Amino acid sequence: MFQGANRSSPTGRQLSHASAQKAQVGRSSSTRLVEVVRVEGLGKTYPGGTKALEDVSFSIDKGEIFCLLGRNGAGKTTLLRILATQLRPTLGRASVLGHDVLADPKSIRPHIAVVPQEARPQMLLSPYDHVFYMCLIRGRTRADARERTRKVMDELGLWEHRDKLAADLSGGLRQRLIIAMAMVADPEVLFLDEPTIGLDPLGRRSVWSMLRALTKKGVTILLTTHYLDEAEILADHLLIVDKGRTVFLGTVEEAKGDTGVGMRVIIESAAGNGAGPPEVLEPRSAEEILSIVERGLRERRKVTFKPASLEDAFIKIVGGSIESENT
Repeated sequence: MFQGANRSSPTGRQLSHASAQKAQVGRSSSTRLVEVVRVEGLGKTYPGGTKALEDVSFSIDKGEIFCLLGRNGAGKTTLLRILATQLRPTLGRASVLGHDVLADPKSIRPHIAVVPQEARPQMLLSPYDHVFYMCLIRGRTRADARERTRKVMDELGLWEHRDKLAADLSGGLRQRLIIAMAMVADPEVLFLDEPTIGLDPLGRRSVWSMLRALTKKGVTILLTTHYLDEAEILADHLLIVDKGRTVFLGTVEEAKGDTGVGMRVIIESAAGNGAGPPEVLEPRSAEEILSIVERGLRERRKVTFKPASLEDAFIKIVGGSIESENT
């Protein structure tokens, strides 16, 4: 599925044929192996010599959610803007729906939608007005706009809220509204930059369920996120970039496996009252796990088992947390 991974990176690589087959399990035959995005050796250098991207390569199939991960300044938003035809690359090639982003951007734009991180609704307008007038801006007749508005709002769970003010909506519903405005054009590819930033847990889950529903209709989604739990739940495949270069390309489970991240065992401090730091161990065998449990019982210390997470793998891959910045 993914081809041309950054060979200069120690962990960037092609997916094996077996991995590609495994990744297709559960998808409908209508969306199987239909390539929507292809990136080959992409680079971007800004005036002054700052390199935002260097030799990045990957591909995305129809109907999947592809997550871009990396620390602040890693190049995620630059990559998204290039694919959305908002920014010209310096090196390499990129195509969306078979059209080159440099040579033929006008053939791409009618079929994509972009939701930037800073997008916000107009608080004194209703959700219906937001979507309806966006339909008119897109060139639809008023009759067609009314029909399309009803359809989009129904699909995204907004119709019952159509006459409220945006100011009275929850954070999750406001973000759904922003995405609904993008969906009036019936895009084949949706680009989202930090779509759940600032939302509470319920709001985030509301957006997640909506995104999954869109992929079932064949929409391909590329999103950037700083929430590693979000990527772990949503991503069919993910790309981790660091200082503009690919450091990992694959699935969440491959990220955990390739970095050797396993189960962690946390043993409370000897004081037992949280006064001291806990011990964090990574047992490699059943014998080690049994030994740790016996020790906890013997010393009367609480033992907690924590499965490996994408955050654990991310830290091992990039050597730091996602909140830290590239310098």
